[in-house]
Amino acid sequence: MAKFLNTSATNYFLEELIKEAKDRLILISPFLKLNDRMKELLADKN
Repeated sequence: MAKFLNTSATNYFLEELIKEAKDRLILISPFLKLNDRMKELLADKN
């Protein structure tokens, strides 16, 4: 069954995905607006 997430849950799970990514992470979403924390995590992974 599908899970519908609110903004804080989306941020939490997205942050966990970024932290746990070992090799590659591809995010595709026309609706995703990354906050500064997410951008910082992605830059650190790069």
